[in-house]
Amino acid sequence: MEIIMFKPTLLAGLMLPVLLMSAASLADTSSLTTQVKALWQAGDMQAAQALLSPMVTKKTKDARLLALLGQTEALINNADKAEDLLEKAVKLDSNNADYQHWYATVSCNLASSASMFSALGYAKRCKNAYETALELAPQNPRSYIALGSFLAQAPGIAGGDKDKALQLAARLKQIEPLQGALLELNASDLQNDATFNALLAKDKLLTQRPETYLQRGVAFSRADEHAKAMVLFEQALTMPASDDEAAEAKAQALYQIGRSAVKGKLAVDKGIAALQQFLAQQPAADNIDWAKLRLGQLYIAQQQQAKAEEILKPLLASTQDKELKDELQKLL
Repeated sequence: MEIIMFKPTLLAGLMLPVLLMSAASLADTSSLTTQVKALWQAGDMQAAQALLSPMVTKKTKDARLLALLGQTEALINNADKAEDLLEKAVKLDSNNADYQHWYATVSCNLASSASMFSALGYAKRCKNAYETALELAPQNPRSYIALGSFLAQAPGIAGGDKDKALQLAARLKQIEPLQGALLELNASDLQNDATFNALLAKDKLLTQRPETYLQRGVAFSRADEHAKAMVLFEQALTMPASDDEAAEAKAQALYQIGRSAVKGKLAVDKGIAALQQFLAQQPAADNIDWAKLRLGQLYIAQQQQAKAEEILKPLLASTQDKELKDELQKLL
C-alpha cells in the first residue's frame, strides 16, 4: 500500500542481533518475541513468517503468538491474514494496548482499499481499537498520534472528527510537545496560508522541522496540486535532520518528490534523482516497493522502457501488495 501520509511506526526500538535458536528455546515466549523482533529489525519478514507459521493453527489460543504472526503478516502486506490473526489476539487479550494498536492499524489499512460498505466496517474497528489502545496506554504518545491521525484524516461518515483530533493534540502536547504540535498540524487546513502561518507562530519548534513542510506538501498532493507540493517537499529537505524522526521525514520528502513528479507529470529528472536517493538511503522503508514503481514510471516517461523493466519485472514477481501488483500490470 502506498504511503502518502504519516502513520504510526510499526518497527520501533533498538536494533537487535538476529539470533539462531534451538527448538527447546523456542518454548520460551520471551525469547521467541526477541527473535521475531530481531528479524523485523533486520528486514527479514519472510524468515519471521517461516518461523511463526508452523506454530499457529486454527486452534491456537496463545495471544502473543497470534499477535506476532499477525504483525509479521502486516509487515509483508498480507493485511487480510494479519487482521484475522490480530482480531483473535485481541479477543484473547483485550487489555494489551500493543495488540489493539496493531489491530487498529491493519483495519485502517484495509479500509483505505476496500469498497465503501466494507471500508466503513474496517474504519469502525480501527477507531474502536485505537480508542481502546489509548485507554490502556494513556501515557504512550503513539496512542494519541494513531487515534488523532485517524480522526484528522478519515471522513466524517467513517468516524473522522477534526475537533476531537485537536483535543487529542492538546493533551499530547502535555506529554510530547513536538508530537502534539505535529498532530495539531495534521488536523488543520494546511492549504490555508493564514492557518499554516498561525500554527508556525504559535509553535516555533515547527519552523525547523521537516515534518511541518512534508505534511503541508502532502495536503497539496492530495488535492492534486503537485507543483505546490513539490516546493514544500524540497523545503522539507532543507531542514536539519536533528533526530531520527526528522531524518525519516526528509527521506519521505524525497519519495514524495518522486510521487508528485509522476502524478503531476512534471520535473521528471528531479523526480528520478529524488527516488534514486531515497532507494539508496532507505532500502528497508515500508514504501520501498512503491518507490521502485514510481521510479519505473518516470523512466517510462523518459522513454527508457528497458531501464524501467529492470526495476519493474522483478518487483512484479516478488510483491504481495495487490494494489501495487495492479499498477505494475498496467505497465508491463
